[in-house]
Amino acid sequence: MKKIFYLAFIAILASCSSPLENKYSDATLETDLKAIKESNALDSTETMLLAGYFMRAKLLNEPLDGKSYSQILEEAKAFKKKQEEEERIQQELAEKAKKEEEERIARLKNALTVTVYDKGYAEYNYQDYITYKFAFENKTDKDITAFTGQMVFLDLFDKEIKSLNLTYDDGVKAKSTTNYSAQTDYNQFMDDDQLLKSKSLKQIKLQWKPEKILFTDGTTLQ
Repeated sequence: MKKIFYLAFIAILASCSSPLENKYSDATLETDLKAIKESNALDSTETMLLAGYFMRAKLLNEPLDGKSYSQILEEAKAFKKKQEEEERIQQELAEKAKKEEEERIARLKNALTVTVYDKGYAEYNYQDYITYKFAFENKTDKDITAFTGQMVFLDLFDKEIKSLNLTYDDGVKAKSTTNYSAQTDYNQFMDDDQLLKSKSLKQIKLQWKPEKILFTDGTTLQ
């Protein structure tokens, strides 16, 4: 019994002698941190974690006085674990949203293909225009009443040149293709207009981003 008590007493003395058991104080912080470093009580990861938690507490005016450095370290570890869990949840949510968006666009593209088969330039009535010839292919068994989306023009390195909002409400018959001519004002002082005008379709990648398709039977795909 005496031996057990003696060993327990030695263990208590040993734990109390650790600089990690000192109470935090602004006045002794520098000395305490030096003692902790010299004791090799922490590895480099724990040291960085503790330093970061001190900075966070200062920025948020959270009091640390009265807590031992070991307590603060445990709080820092718990806070880091919570952050990592939140980041994991956010990442999973973002991946889920991205997958759903890709599936949505795929459904719309499977119903309707939109492309540009000609691009040009025209001047009339003292105004300059970039001209386009679109082809709309309805791949469904239902007539389309109208649709809306964006046509994105990219260079060969997938960098966006210009994006056009496209809404068409003249209808596209089921299992058929409709051609459509359109134009946008050309502004010689806009870099994207200059770049789009200067490039041929062979130098451009097209990206159709459908948003909504209305069918004559009253159904909607979006």
